[in-house]
Amino acid sequence: MPELPEVHALVTDLDSRLGGRIIASLDIVSFAALKTFDPQPSALTAATIDGVSRQGKFLDITCSTAAAGVLHVIIHLARAGWILWRDGPPPPPSRLGGGPL
Repeated sequence: MPELPEVHALVTDLDSRLGGRIIASLDIVSFAALKTFDPQPSALTAATIDGVSRQGKFLDITCSTAAAGVLHVIIHLARAGWILWRDGPPPPPSRLGGGPL
């Protein structure tokens, strides 16, 4: 589990990268990670990210939408959690096989 200095550094970095951006889509990787049913995760589509803060070791991504108002995405990195940042889509596989069809 990341300690508080790492969480604070991550929040600072994410706030500078995400502030003002608009969420194009949201993919739930694991249903077990989802802890809400109302509003639906699709309510975050087209939401503007207002900022990233922390509450203890939890990341709080504050978003605003026209329909649902202010929404919060709360993330805990758990034991071995991490966030991967990419400036673009991942490169295609260098060899055939093992990739999507």
